[in-house]
Amino acid sequence: MSNQHNIFISHRHEDDALVGDLKKMLSGSGAEIRDSSITSETPNNAKSPDYIRQILADQIRWAGKIIVIISPDTKNHEWVDWEIEYARKFPDKRIVGVWAPGTTHDDMPEPLEDYANAIVNWDAQAIIDALDGKDNWTEPSGAPAPVQSIPRAAC
Repeated sequence: MSNQHNIFISHRHEDDALVGDLKKMLSGSGAEIRDSSITSETPNNAKSPDYIRQILADQIRWAGKIIVIISPDTKNHEWVDWEIEYARKFPDKRIVGVWAPGTTHDDMPEPLEDYANAIVNWDAQAIIDALDGKDNWTEPSGAPAPVQSIPRAAC
């Protein structure tokens, strides 16, 4: 598989440091990450929800893969849920959930549980494998997760 990945990282702004840590970890493992995410380093300063949706939609369409950082701040967050729901409209986009350090199942956004292709722990190789197409499901600890049926699964 190619080591270059065009991604959009769905997260809360409170987790901006995790975005940087994630990209650094993946780069250190040989992955070339091209990221279209909006962070405090690349703010959009938009106020209109329609305009914000348009900006996010453009960046999600550009990305081949979506990473959702799972943290206590992502569950039930309107924009994270919208980003997952929008990305799922494109069957060619992989949606990968990544457990941030210290998270539990209670932190999982419901749309991610419904539409992710993989959910992996905070481990560079597990994340790269998921980006490369491995439908891997783990607990936050890295232990295998129980098998579950998901709507996106191909038969």
